[in-house]
Amino acid sequence: MIIDTIVLGDFQTNCFCVRRNEEAGDCLIIDPGMAAGVLVRMLQKNDYTPVEIVLTHGHADHIGGVETLRQHWPEVQVAIHKEDAAMLTSPADNLSLMAGGMIQARPAEILLNSEDTDYAAAGLQFRVLHTPGHTPGGICLYAADEEILFAGDTLFSGSIGRSDFPGGNHRILIEMIRKKLLTLPEQTTVYTGHGPATTIENEKKFNPFLT
Repeated sequence: MIIDTIVLGDFQTNCFCVRRNEEAGDCLIIDPGMAAGVLVRMLQKNDYTPVEIVLTHGHADHIGGVETLRQHWPEVQVAIHKEDAAMLTSPADNLSLMAGGMIQARPAEILLNSEDTDYAAAGLQFRVLHTPGHTPGGICLYAADEEILFAGDTLFSGSIGRSDFPGGNHRILIEMIRKKLLTLPEQTTVYTGHGPATTIENEKKFNPFLT
């Protein structure tokens, strides 16, 4: 698995371009945030083709580039958990209105359900872990063979996602992290929605919200 991290927008959202191997042109885009022009230029420069976009949740800083990618690659499909699906089309729900903007996208082609399920795109295999608490439809993507987790805004290096936005729930967030993330192998690398990557071992030992 080859992972390119592109930091997008004023909120410094980590967007990930994930490919099966160095030779692969097809890619999966995780969380195309605001000001996605730099992402488009990177993809075009390297002749990468995004075949799917998967959103870890529906907040504006993670979905802002969806329509930009659709304009350049009309065949790309978008996946989001069904509980966050309305955020794509509603600037109020995705909080862009709160930030003084107006981010609105067309509905997703793929709706993920609340059961932890397998997900495949661009030759990549993941387990989708439903981890509500930051948003009702928050998810993480776990690649067991690679021991890699894309955690969105559920878990950060030394911190956790906010739960004070509409639909957030601190108790549920902590429960999901403990039940579904901290039970993964300790050597698992965690790619977060903002800030540096970490490991499950580090968060079990040092995260003040979890110790």
